[in-house]
Amino acid sequence: MMASVKELLRNSLNELIKDDLRTFQWYLKNHKGIPESEMEKADVLDTVDKMVERFGAEEAVKITVNILRKMNKNLLQGENISTVQNAASVLQVT
Repeated sequence: MMASVKELLRNSLNELIKDDLRTFQWYLKNHKGIPESEMEKADVLDTVDKMVERFGAEEAVKITVNILRKMNKNLLQGENISTVQNAASVLQVT
């Protein structure tokens, strides 16, 4: 069974150390207007939930990949990124 987009995003963001997660959230709140107040005490799970809720699965994947690239983090590479993008596409179609 394919993991959900949320699970794949969570697994990728779990690889970030605390300071990197804060940097990711900084980029996120400046990306498309997630209020700073919503990110202030957000952990990885909160961050993933807010992204998918606000942007949808496919856009959350794109945003995550773009932010991680800006941070020079290559957590979503190769097979992993294909899996995440395929999962997002499946969710969008259904």
